Amino acid sequence: MISTELTLFVITTLTSTLAGITAMGGGIILVLTLPYFLPAVAVIPVHGATQFASNFSRLLLSFPDVVWRYVIQFFIGAIIGSLLVSSFLIQLSSEAMPLYIACYLLLSLWFKPFNKLFSKIENFYVLGVLQTGLGLIVGAPGPMTVILLYKRLSIGDIDNKNQVIATASLLMGITNLNKVLVFAVIGFHYIEYFSVLVATIAGAILGSIIGTTIRKRIPNNHFMPMMKILITLIATHTLISQLFF
Repeated sequence: MISTELTLFVITTLTSTLAGITAMGGGIILVLTLPYFLPAVAVIPVHGATQFASNFSRLLLSFPDVVWRYVIQFFIGAIIGSLLVSSFLIQLSSEAMPLYIACYLLLSLWFKPFNKLFSKIENFYVLGVLQTGLGLIVGAPGPMTVILLYKRLSIGDIDNKNQVIATASLLMGITNLNKVLVFAVIGFHYIEYFSVLVATIAGAILGSIIGTTIRKRIPNNHFMPMMKILITLIATHTLISQLFF
């Protein structure tokens, strides 16, 4: 019989490979998969630790491409978000959060009036606050980061795809590090899941290496449309599952 650890190693290798190619998707798939193998109380903290390994191993492979001005803005917002976790976020139903995120992604990508209106407040300070708070509730709000980077960096330069990946890896890494620390402070015992974490972290690192290798072979003019399609598919799936299931 295949062990839980071996199964999770394979799954995290595949999800991290996907994230290494497109900057997103892997975390969402993983957070939807973990409940089949772990108790509910362990899903978000184990997911956070695994994604932290995935984010920062991917970051190390593309560190020179980080757009630091966005990181500084996001980090300031993340501090505020982790301290306050915004009172309105606390009051909203955590079950509805994926629905709100999916609507934002689809409207932002395909509805120009919304995009024009929202762009007046859409920045990396706000993103830092929202993603840090949401990350503690829904586990994988990464597409919010990718969509904003996509809009800021999709201007046709051949280096854009690497800048999106590198910067998204660092921003999501900050979110997941915050998640790991918060759950440790409130009493989650990571040591009880040591063997699982070894397997998932090893898979995450291996997936980053594979995904980065594949991504470097994808032309930039193919990468950006592919990312837009992937974001749309993920958001649509989330929307349908929230409304009808």
